[in-house]
Amino acid sequence: MEVAAAGNQRSCIGVTDEGAMMMSSGKACANCGATANLLKCSRCHQAWFCSVSCQKQYWPFHKSVCRRNDFADALEGSEPKFASWMRKHGKIAVLKDDEVDRLERAGQACNGTTREEVMSSMYGRADPKPLPPSYTPEDLKKMKEKEEARLLESAKVATIEDKSWTSIRVDPDLGLDCGAYKWTQTQAQVLVYLKLPPQPFSRYSSFGKNSQVEVSLEPQKLRVTSKGQETIMSGTLYREIKCDESTWYVTDGILEICLLKRYRRGLAYQKGETNANTYWKSVFKEASQEETLCLRYPPSSYYDTEWKMEGGGGDHTTQGRRRVARGEPKRVTAV
Repeated sequence: MEVAAAGNQRSCIGVTDEGAMMMSSGKACANCGATANLLKCSRCHQAWFCSVSCQKQYWPFHKSVCRRNDFADALEGSEPKFASWMRKHGKIAVLKDDEVDRLERAGQACNGTTREEVMSSMYGRADPKPLPPSYTPEDLKKMKEKEEARLLESAKVATIEDKSWTSIRVDPDLGLDCGAYKWTQTQAQVLVYLKLPPQPFSRYSSFGKNSQVEVSLEPQKLRVTSKGQETIMSGTLYREIKCDESTWYVTDGILEICLLKRYRRGLAYQKGETNANTYWKSVFKEASQEETLCLRYPPSSYYDTEWKMEGGGGDHTTQGRRRVARGEPKRVTAV
């Protein structure tokens, strides 16, 4: 293939081979050499034959150079000389400057569409344009699913519950976002957040009265059930708690459970243990690996969290009972 100039503003892609030179040499039957009663090939408009028989006999040799030229066919009525020149010299397309640039860029590119692929998309076309993208059925299916998911996501309206749930930040060294629930901790407490299913509005629901859930707290067990006695969360706690001083309430559709550690800084440790043993790696003993912290030792940030003094003397450097991990903004509930 070669690119040749045809004027200042046009470039032509051409084919140079022996067949094209032979067809441009004169009017004679390409098979037998007869010069009378000649008919032109309706496809390439370059080869002449004296009969259909000669055309069929010569076809095995002619088919390699016989090709339709849509551009020349389109110009035949308005510019017959230019159309004849294109066929005579084997030119199969006329490109504008930007189309030539496309070919040059494709030839210099390290990946993507090659120059040959770009060139093949222009052959014999009066208005050369890039080929449309081709996708496999699997690609089309994935694209459709992704678009449907995007439309569904954009159609969702963020509720108060969604905003409250999103606003709960968890330090990855002190807790986890387990999907169904989130939890974090200080040296004194473990805070568990559980997003509840949608429920009828009640003006008392923010205070835990007449709510659709019930929380059962035992020294080593936690159970959350719905009004229909369906278990939402249940299991043996990672370590013992003081259930009499642990609290829970519902606000903005989020159940918040504050578990006071039985052994903690400011009170007492189990025999042979230290403050490091008060660090919880999960909420439940039987928690999966995805719901368990992978740290071998408590991080330094754990020892910077707040803790409760022994004898009910109040929380160290705090105002109020409910504690959150350092850096987590306190949530205020309007009453």
